[in-house]
Amino acid sequence: MVIPIDAVRYGAGFDTTGQWHESGAEYVSLEEQRQAAEIMAPARGAICGLLFSAMMWVGLVAAVRGVLTLVR
Repeated sequence: MVIPIDAVRYGAGFDTTGQWHESGAEYVSLEEQRQAAEIMAPARGAICGLLFSAMMWVGLVAAVRGVLTLVR
């Protein structure tokens, strides 16, 4: 059986006292992965909206400048 790499969580890190600890890898269920994706959906939508809006405005400004250059 193959498990995708994003389905394995490695829990090593610092604890509350500041000591490093190792932890075994644990499997992340599909439900947890889906829930994490749902939590990030509004932020991902806002960022995509801002990027597409910026690309539209850059294209619009470039088109207007090109037309004004041709008119002169």
